[in-house]
Amino acid sequence: MRFLRICAFIVPLGWLTCTAILAQSPSARVETVAGVHMATFVTPGGAIRVHVPSDAAPGDLISGTILAEPGGATAQARTANQNDLDGFVVEWPGQRTPVSSGRYEWLIPIELRAGTVAVLLRDREGRVVSRASIPVDPVPAVPLSSSPANAFELPADGEIGQTAVIRGKSDGKLSSRAVSLGGVEAALLASSPRRLAFRVPALPPGSVPFRFTSGESTVERTLRVFEIRASASSTQLFRGQRATLTVTVLGLDGITAPMTLSVVNRSPAAVLVENIDKPITITPSQVKRGGTFVTTRRLVGIQPGPFLITASVSRPPTAQFDVMRSTARALTDWQTRTGVGISAGAGALIQRGVPEAPLQDFLGSQQAYRGDVQDVFAALVSHYCFDLRDDGLSRRRADGRFGSGAGILLVGFAQNRAPDVTITESEVRRLSFPDFVSRLTERFAMRQAVGYLFVRSAKPRAPITIDRKQNGELTDRRFVTPAGDHEIVVTGSQTCRQRVTVNPFQTAVVDCGA
Repeated sequence: MRFLRICAFIVPLGWLTCTAILAQSPSARVETVAGVHMATFVTPGGAIRVHVPSDAAPGDLISGTILAEPGGATAQARTANQNDLDGFVVEWPGQRTPVSSGRYEWLIPIELRAGTVAVLLRDREGRVVSRASIPVDPVPAVPLSSSPANAFELPADGEIGQTAVIRGKSDGKLSSRAVSLGGVEAALLASSPRRLAFRVPALPPGSVPFRFTSGESTVERTLRVFEIRASASSTQLFRGQRATLTVTVLGLDGITAPMTLSVVNRSPAAVLVENIDKPITITPSQVKRGGTFVTTRRLVGIQPGPFLITASVSRPPTAQFDVMRSTARALTDWQTRTGVGISAGAGALIQRGVPEAPLQDFLGSQQAYRGDVQDVFAALVSHYCFDLRDDGLSRRRADGRFGSGAGILLVGFAQNRAPDVTITESEVRRLSFPDFVSRLTERFAMRQAVGYLFVRSAKPRAPITIDRKQNGELTDRRFVTPAGDHEIVVTGSQTCRQRVTVNPFQTAVVDCGA
């Protein structure tokens, strides 16, 4: 993904907001990018970035990189700032890691169920200079199968300088793993027992040899590397002033199927970018000699000031992973976490409905915002299963059949527990997966990033109201929801009302357990 940063003065291309703004806050910014949470601590001498796998959960051994990026106008100043940054310490609950070590390993306490963990940055004297609230799943993860058939899922393409993810069972340690592309070692960012995130190094665009080593296992494939260049004909736009945005994609030589280019205007109050409501399809016949594709869009100034435009390219979302296998895994994961079963017939109906669901545009929008489309898809399946469960519970409540021993009963988030009851084919026929996706995505504005919501209560089966709308959802459960601020009301013996901010691709927890 390429980021075009244009201010009232010329600055380097990048995605960071101005350091002066960040330095005013003692709290670190936490952003989730393609399977990685990145906490950015800003100090007078520069920035410190801590990378955490976005699927981190209680009981996991995780690891990641700690990068010190010194500021300074001269090499001497940068060296002095580097020495200062190396003296800081990153503190996890029960553990401190010097920034100078460059990496951390941390065993997440099994009792950590709040949904976030406080990570502190301390100076040489031990004083807290900044802190970050990093998301951690409120429920322990389901272990991956270790069968050779699904040992590792490797990406087929990636963008220079951006994050790519390898899925598969591991010990969660970076020290036992390595990735190289075209003979160049890739920087590893973060690892959990289920995934490894790395940064695609600078290489000549095109297909390159891809080598992944995990312990004693080595996998060799090819990976297509893209490069995106974005430029504007004017770096200053006043109201009504026009300019041209040019986006060039390199690395397309030899493609045999269409690719998708997404352009996102992250500064709609400052500038209008025409005709970017939908992704741009790049067909093999449109690729020029040398493997390039060029497109332009008109920019129109709305008000003076900086603006940010991002661009990304990949194959269509559902072509990036095995959708059927991901569906089966998500259904198994949901049953294990909740203790509610899904009959074989119901599971087969869900699987048959997935290819008919309107997923491409929605997942493409999430990818444009740097979301991991496979994670978003799994979250959709989970949300759907909760809707099936809650629909069955509500119907049985209306019929007065609770406690009869028949139908769906809520047993809560109970791993390693045999299902007491099951979701049947009748629930799936009442609400198909394509209908669910259509209804859910109607709640999202065009090109709006998703977030995740986990709502729990002391007494199960408590009705949930989100933003003054009650759709029969019951605690405890997860939601896919538009990122932003939401009002949550849980009605039980006492009413619990909370306002919560859901950040893109992060889980916010509403706990009405008191």
